[in-house]
Amino acid sequence: MGLTKRDSLCLKGISIIIMMFHHLYCSTNRFADYDVNFEPFTQNQIVNLALYFKICVSIFVFITGYGLYKSICKTEFNKNSITKWGVDRYIKTLSGFWFIYIIAFVVTMIINKYPVEIFFEGSRLRGLTYMAFDFLGLANLFSTPTLCGTWWYMSAAIVFIFCVPLIFKIKERVGYLPIIVVVTALPRVLKVGYPGTVNLFTFMLILIFGMMCAEYNTFEKISEIFKKNKLIYAVSIVVLTVIILASIRLLYVVSYEKAWELQLNFIPILFIILCRYTVVRIPIVNNALEFIGKHSMTIFLTHTFIRYNYLTDLIYNQKSFIVSFFLLLGLAIILAVVIDTFKSLIKFDKLVEKGISTMNKKFFDK
Repeated sequence: MGLTKRDSLCLKGISIIIMMFHHLYCSTNRFADYDVNFEPFTQNQIVNLALYFKICVSIFVFITGYGLYKSICKTEFNKNSITKWGVDRYIKTLSGFWFIYIIAFVVTMIINKYPVEIFFEGSRLRGLTYMAFDFLGLANLFSTPTLCGTWWYMSAAIVFIFCVPLIFKIKERVGYLPIIVVVTALPRVLKVGYPGTVNLFTFMLILIFGMMCAEYNTFEKISEIFKKNKLIYAVSIVVLTVIILASIRLLYVVSYEKAWELQLNFIPILFIILCRYTVVRIPIVNNALEFIGKHSMTIFLTHTFIRYNYLTDLIYNQKSFIVSFFLLLGLAIILAVVIDTFKSLIKFDKLVEKGISTMNKKFFDK
């Protein structure tokens, strides 16, 4: 009835798919050296669609807010318990990243000594400091070099983990509305404008909306309405589709630098609802999306090395933009399956769980 674990995996699968498209075509600079055929569409239409697909981040953040809220509700709200909760979430989130980081570091070092180029243009001490920040997921937060540009999201994920308890506590006192007003007004009061595509503040509202939907059982209520009245369901799907298409069209007139809150925080909720009650319900399709969702973390962390670092010519030289897209998606899935299978064989996740359990017994369970 609500947003189940399987629904979340399917939504992650959708997010990964549109992320691939976004990263391939969101800027003409990315394929300027290649003769990409966009027929039957125009290049401008595909670029604008790819720009709209920046909502892939919004989907991930929404699911993060939804899941973290459900998790923290089960936690006793005192200093020791919340600290334990935050550290546990941090390690669980970063452990998968650390696994990929080590593999990427070793492989790229062997291929072309890429880490040396990224981190050690200056002193050795500075390079080691940059590496430490990157490994801990803090590179974007401190504006230091990173092995992979798309890893900026790790800094956001970390901050979101530690923001949720604060938001949770504040909303118990004043409700969500004042928090939303402050988050919306802050860029205007400070006169900083659009925070940017890799700024965690850009996606703070959608995190809050995820928490709100979890608290107020929004999806359970929508499911009940749709189940009772098929006409409301049909009309709602049509209306949601029209609004989303209109928002994509809006990019032709107003860039999301000017309408970023609409494009990246409000419209994505409608997109999530639409997908939850249409695409996710289609047999076979939902199985495929769930499969991709299970490997979404690894796909996200590794696909840039395929598209940007090592197989750029192979990806963009396919002439048809859609063939390039499916080639990247296919290669990224295969690589992720290989890595995740290896990860499973060495029982990495169980080792992490054991490490967390040992740490908790030593520092928190007293």
